[in-house]
Amino acid sequence: MESKFTDVYQNESAEGQETECEKVAHLLDLIIDGEASANEQAYFNNHIEECVPCFESHQKQKLLKGLVSGHLKRVIVPESLALTIKAKIQETV
Repeated sequence: MESKFTDVYQNESAEGQETECEKVAHLLDLIIDGEASANEQAYFNNHIEECVPCFESHQKQKLLKGLVSGHLKRVIVPESLALTIKAKIQETV
């Protein structure tokens, strides 16, 4: 029953809010990484309160990020290595 509701809601959203859903899709990475501005966060939150597909996408991304970050460990590298990498990046830019 839930999938029928989601299917119907997706069709309505695709017809009436396609541009809003596209904007939210572009904001998703910023939101998940905590890099969105207050205005972007508010726009995103307002949209996902009413749009089931965007809400579900957000939940999946949060879960995936949590799973991935839970399996990574932070490694401290020598500062000289970090500076060398930054210098190489600057050379290519």
